[in-house]
Amino acid sequence: MLTEYFKANEEHPWARHILYKDFPRSFMWEKKKKFWKRRVECFQLGRIVSANPAEGERYYLRVLLNHVPGKTSFEDLLTVDGVVCGSFREAGERLGLIEADNTLNDCLTEAEEWAMPCSLRRLFATILVHCEPGDVRGLWDRHLEPMSDDYHRTHTSSNEVEQMVLLDIRGMLQSMGKDIIDFSLPTIDDAFDPTEGEAREIIEESTVEFDESDTNLSSSLNFEQRAAFDEILAAVERGDGGMFFVDGPGGTGKTFLYRAMLAKVRREGKIAIATATSGVAASIMPGGRTAHSRFKIPLSCDDGASCSFTKQSGTAKLLRMASLILWGEASMTKRRAVEALDNSMRDIMGIRHRPFGGKTVVFDGDFRQVFPVVRRGSRGQIIDASLRSSHLWKSMRQLRLITNMRAGNDTWFADSLLGVGNGTEEADDQGNILLPDDICLPSTGEVDDLEKLIDRVFPSLDDNMADSSYMTSRAILSMTNDNVDKINIRMIERFQGDEVI
Repeated sequence: MLTEYFKANEEHPWARHILYKDFPRSFMWEKKKKFWKRRVECFQLGRIVSANPAEGERYYLRVLLNHVPGKTSFEDLLTVDGVVCGSFREAGERLGLIEADNTLNDCLTEAEEWAMPCSLRRLFATILVHCEPGDVRGLWDRHLEPMSDDYHRTHTSSNEVEQMVLLDIRGMLQSMGKDIIDFSLPTIDDAFDPTEGEAREIIEESTVEFDESDTNLSSSLNFEQRAAFDEILAAVERGDGGMFFVDGPGGTGKTFLYRAMLAKVRREGKIAIATATSGVAASIMPGGRTAHSRFKIPLSCDDGASCSFTKQSGTAKLLRMASLILWGEASMTKRRAVEALDNSMRDIMGIRHRPFGGKTVVFDGDFRQVFPVVRRGSRGQIIDASLRSSHLWKSMRQLRLITNMRAGNDTWFADSLLGVGNGTEEADDQGNILLPDDICLPSTGEVDDLEKLIDRVFPSLDDNMADSSYMTSRAILSMTNDNVDKINIRMIERFQGDEVI
């Protein structure tokens, strides 16, 4: 639409006095053919897409379009007094549109017509960080009223309302790595500040709620979980740091172990940061966040990259105070993301010779599952992107909840005794155990083997179909989904009544 606006100005000299935002009053946009057609009958108000000052050149392009009519190309728009400027901001400055804070004031004034007060406060914080206004206090005085409209509905004191707005803006500035004391704004009264100036990130992690029942999970850990639990928390108690990788297939109790550790550390008043590569994995941990969100990891990481938080930011303060850092599903993330956190942690802790600046960091994952995604990558490139290829991997203490499972001809064998008789079953010199006869049914190769299996596991099925304890106290195990589907279909056929989907 913009480039066609340039063409319309070139073809219709009489329209060159019309600003881009007013163009729909005289022209109509033809969606199919994509051109501006002169409007004949009705009067129409147009709409110009908004732009945030943080967007840089896109914002300054919009400033020019709102004040300069009749341009026929981008180069023409950049030309001021016969000189082609190198950027839209430079062109705006030459025209006197960005010399003072008038454009920032106009930006806030325009937003007041449609934005909610919370959005206005975020826009104000964005302007402070990215636009370097000369008269911060003047902008504050002119736009305090619309920014505080929601607080006026619940508070009668104007001083209290102002303090609420300041606290809200301070939190937004902290999320952008800035401090409100760096700007010429009214002072926050300690009487209205429940956080006493503490960083928002620290308050969030310090007030994470955890289920009291999680504190009792440690008594239910099995042998391997208990070994990992004791070793990791011993490193936390000593405060000398350490890197751990909890390895195990899905369902072996990694999250169960995490919940026990988080509850133990947080109950002692210490800070434990729970993160995961994926949002789903993060959501099942108390106070969980994605690693990219919590550590401000760049979306594109190269070797030697660092996270995007500064030494003075709330994130940096939080990481300095943290006693334990958990990163779930680390096998799915690219090694450069982990190395970026390592580089930043060494920097903010001031300890360059120790991984993660001497903090206790725990990773978990299953390399039998999803590897990091490398677009159109070869097998070698995918392996190179994984955590196993990182220089940090050799320094990690490996804690295995259960080792690899392998399929035999007729039976599943486990290298670990976890989950089978709680490790009490007798094993041979290779770690294999003999399954008891009462839970096995030999195959005869006959057609009715499946019927015999169902009758053995579910005797008198017709008579006990309504008994929930009968149905939930027995199960048929299979190695492949095809066999599972075959058994389920046959079971459903034997159920009484009509099938319901």
